[in-house]
Amino acid sequence: MAVLALGLLVAACSDSDPPAASTRTPAGPVELAVTEVATGLTVPWSLAWDGAGALWFTERTGKLTKLGGPSRDIAGVRPDGEGGLMGLEIDRQGRMFVMYTAAQDNKIVRLEPDGSQKVLVSGIARASNHNGGRLRFGPDGTLYAATGDAGQMNLAPQPAALNGKVLTVNPDAGGATVFSRGHRNPEGLCFEPGGRFLSTEHGPTGNDEVNVLTQGFDGGWPGTSGNGIRNYSPAVAPAGCAVYSADLIPQWKGSMLFGTLRGSGLRRITFAADGSVASEEVLYENTYGRIRDVGVGPDGAVYFTTSNQDGRGTVRAGDDRILRIAPKR
Repeated sequence: MAVLALGLLVAACSDSDPPAASTRTPAGPVELAVTEVATGLTVPWSLAWDGAGALWFTERTGKLTKLGGPSRDIAGVRPDGEGGLMGLEIDRQGRMFVMYTAAQDNKIVRLEPDGSQKVLVSGIARASNHNGGRLRFGPDGTLYAATGDAGQMNLAPQPAALNGKVLTVNPDAGGATVFSRGHRNPEGLCFEPGGRFLSTEHGPTGNDEVNVLTQGFDGGWPGTSGNGIRNYSPAVAPAGCAVYSADLIPQWKGSMLFGTLRGSGLRRITFAADGSVASEEVLYENTYGRIRDVGVGPDGAVYFTTSNQDGRGTVRAGDDRILRIAPKR
């Protein structure tokens, strides 16, 4: 069982007392501190908050947990290499959606109140790597899913194939359509307040990318890589991302935040008026190890997960963990 942090942090994420948003906007930059929210986890992959403000997270081994509350094992999950229980999203009705690696494929399912699963998308090729796995609801309520090429590079450019794509998924009846193609292994999906759609993607040897996605976008894989608005060589292995639009940390407002696995830190990039990258800051490099997901809580704080138990990191005391960035008290 995960050893979850006690006290105010847990109380702030309970159904009965959701985290309160900041009641004031700081006048200028604030000094930040990092605190532990949960420890003793095994590759926490995705963070999501429900309508009451409670934090939920997946672990790649197959466990879905509410912070300070119960955990459940998701039936059918088969962890293998980079696969397992991955993306998690919660819609405005409180319904939960996960993406996971099963025995024969990767699936996207809706978790029903009776404990059953409504399979929305199946037949996404699985592999020991390049499974993608991120789920994200857009501002208009559209559900998006990122899929990797599963090591089958020929699938990424094929319009009808499900792999190497960003898909739109029908959250009610199921089924998927291709939103963008030509992706190798996209692990982060996030939106700016104005609706611009951003993603992070792993390149083959370097050429990692931050992309702006639009309907019909072609990332060029396997013919080309390193075509993003920001590219990284040597590789940093960018993972989950979020755009900070809260008031609690004023100096980060409007920034894109994403974790890095090989880079072992948190990246913060800002944008110019024309949408290009204006600046970049590397945060907590080599401090917490591999960082898998980043999210902004209803309290305005930034939460992130470590991924040091995945066989590629250096395990630190308490790993894996969920950590919280907020103004220092």
